[in-house]
Amino acid sequence: MKPKVEAAIAFAESKKGRVSIITLLEKSKDGIAGKTGTRIVL
Repeated sequence: MKPKVEAAIAFAESKKGRVSIITLLEKSKDGIAGKTGTRIVL
């Protein structure tokens, strides 16, 4: 899990306003809607 979190943080930090979501591909629609997964917002 640590590599996923580190990559998500790096993505979120790479440009102002970016949000990373860590979730299963099958649950991506719910992840985008904020219903599941881990969101990284900086």
